[in-house]
Amino acid sequence: MLTSSSSRYDAIVVGGGHNGLVVAAYLGRAGLKTLVVEASPRLGGPAATVEFMPGYSTTLANSPGSLEPKIVRELELERYGLSFVRPDPTLVQPLGTDALYVGWRDPARNNAQIEAFAPGEAARYAAFFAYLQNFADRLGISIFEPPPSLQHLTRNLSRLEDQEAFSRIFFGSVRDLMDEFELAPQTKALIAPLAVVGGQAAPSTPGTPFNLMMRPLSLASLREAGGQDPRLIPLRGSTGLPVGGMGAIINALRDSVIAHGGTVMTSEPVASIRTNGEEVLGIVTAGGLAFEAPIVVSAINPRTTVATLLDDVTNWGELKPKMMRKSLRGRAFKVVLALDGMPRFAGATSDAEAASFACTQFRIAPTLDYLEQGHMDMLAGRLSDKPVIWGLCPSMTSPSLAPAGKHVLSLNVGNAPYHLRDGTWAEGRDILAKRAIAKLSEFMPTLPGMISDYRIIDPTQFESEFGLVEANITHGDTLPANMFWMRPMPGLHAYRTPTRGLYLSGNGSWPGNYISGIAGHNTSQEVLRDLQAQRRPATQVLAGVGSH
Repeated sequence: MLTSSSSRYDAIVVGGGHNGLVVAAYLGRAGLKTLVVEASPRLGGPAATVEFMPGYSTTLANSPGSLEPKIVRELELERYGLSFVRPDPTLVQPLGTDALYVGWRDPARNNAQIEAFAPGEAARYAAFFAYLQNFADRLGISIFEPPPSLQHLTRNLSRLEDQEAFSRIFFGSVRDLMDEFELAPQTKALIAPLAVVGGQAAPSTPGTPFNLMMRPLSLASLREAGGQDPRLIPLRGSTGLPVGGMGAIINALRDSVIAHGGTVMTSEPVASIRTNGEEVLGIVTAGGLAFEAPIVVSAINPRTTVATLLDDVTNWGELKPKMMRKSLRGRAFKVVLALDGMPRFAGATSDAEAASFACTQFRIAPTLDYLEQGHMDMLAGRLSDKPVIWGLCPSMTSPSLAPAGKHVLSLNVGNAPYHLRDGTWAEGRDILAKRAIAKLSEFMPTLPGMISDYRIIDPTQFESEFGLVEANITHGDTLPANMFWMRPMPGLHAYRTPTRGLYLSGNGSWPGNYISGIAGHNTSQEVLRDLQAQRRPATQVLAGVGSH
């Protein structure tokens, strides 16, 4: 192990995704000399800006809908260049060949559209989300803390109606819950995609209502002052879109880390996390560089950490074998289109309206049955003719992502099987991409004539090129069986590990949740608490930074 001062740090973060950078930013602000080591040439993981074709750039993840305002504020990300444009509408979703839902920010305008689905529908829609929020408030837990035990989670559920809500949300399906509120088919089609996004799930899958709980739990944990909290608008991307694309979040986080004395290293895969059997000593990179630190935070997939990087797990008992058996069950598939013009929904009634629709997120999942059938195709290993699409044209709000007068269209297909029943992804990737383009063209008829080029990222490439094991962006699904004390598994759920000084973070840790940054925040706070308990001087600089 190197012994020069340049190789010694107070803390090392393995993985420069958004959670790893959040960890490093908080630790740096608390006075710790921190090193971030990232295997890829790019920071950010799924939020990294990638030039998919010459001049056309975007990211794997389309939007920051779950980015926590608390983290943006505490890390002063706006000071480091992060700004948002807030399109209106915030979502467009076809609900059939002739119907187009437009998610306006004005509640009255939005309610009028929902009311048109069926008399009284706006009130039922509001009651559905109020039910989720009331349950989150009743639980009384904070997602800015380590996950609660089962006993703590259920301690307030003394009323029969609370226990009924627990059963419906944790054990029932979102289809059944929406039926309970007698929602119209169109409203169900709007809500269901959010309930199935966090794993291999369909509207009829048990536990899917829980995927709608992250925003209610965030609000129950910490409400922002005033009535402008973007999380108060359910269903849609109210946070806005980063100017410069999702990579702007990563740039601001990187600059926040560096401004507080942190060091960021890219293109340097970590080969091993060194320990003496009881406590962590540091890391060694694939290039042979060795760095010492009494704290190592691994913000990559927990399975990769445990199965590949740790050099000694003799005191881990059955945790490593259990981790090796853990299925991650991903389903990611991406198509990036280079366009010669602005994509246009057929439902737009004017050029101005077409432009406003093109600025926002869209989904292709017109009915519950469409979602169910696409899910069944995925489970069977088939290339579905009902691709579930989450899309965005980021160059509409960040023109630098495409050449002048051109646009880049980013499509995430959410029902691609990691394992194909017949053939290989090298053979099937173009088939599914063309099916996705054809389906989208039913609602954007001029799209095919605009496409000048395209690139595909199939599930195997999500794993080999971006390190997402089994093509799972959240490092494990977010259904109840993989949450709370089960994330990533009992014994590793509170960010700490049996190896003293080694911590786990990232989306594989509680609470998961895409680009929220909460796991990174929580891990950093547990590190600081442990240091404070040990009375190490490093924590006395800014003890309690980011505390609750």
